[in-house]
Amino acid sequence: MRRAVAVVLALLTALTLCACAPAPAIAETPAPVAAASTSVPSPVFSESPSATPVLIDVVLYLPDETGAGLVATPATAEDSPQGLIAALVAAGALPDVDYGRNTTFSIGEETLVIDGKETSGVFVHLDVSDAFAQAVKQGEAAAERLTLQSLVNTFLQHYKADGLLLSIAGTDLETLHERYNRPITFDELAQTRQTDPAN
Repeated sequence: MRRAVAVVLALLTALTLCACAPAPAIAETPAPVAAASTSVPSPVFSESPSATPVLIDVVLYLPDETGAGLVATPATAEDSPQGLIAALVAAGALPDVDYGRNTTFSIGEETLVIDGKETSGVFVHLDVSDAFAQAVKQGEAAAERLTLQSLVNTFLQHYKADGLLLSIAGTDLETLHERYNRPITFDELAQTRQTDPAN
């Protein structure tokens, strides 16, 4: 009986100590904040709305005054794929459309099979919204080639890549003139005019 009383007293003491101990703090989870979704047709993107963009020196490939080729032009742009697009739009090389909040970009060394042949190199993958495709489709064949080559040359030079695979909302870009389902290389669609750096 003494043993039973001792066990009961030990249990009561343990319960009393537990009841007097401070309760563990409950971690508060902040309530999710809904982001304002506005549809602003602007190609200017930043990593974060409050982030200060990092500006870098770049080379933009812009259509020349005759519309026959491209000219390499020094410029400043935000250090991101969206920043390069925004700089090309500001310079008039790309259409001023909504490139999409979900613009995706990747770069890496890979081996692609094109027309049954393996091609290895560093490739940029860029996926933009259908608004870009619609704007490109409105132009003549020469304007289409200049627009695409301006984008391609600027990205290839900046990211030191061999080719750019452009897609529109996950599918190939197809216009009245061409279906772009393989990498576009530097100066493939339009030539860059050599200029005298002293001018």
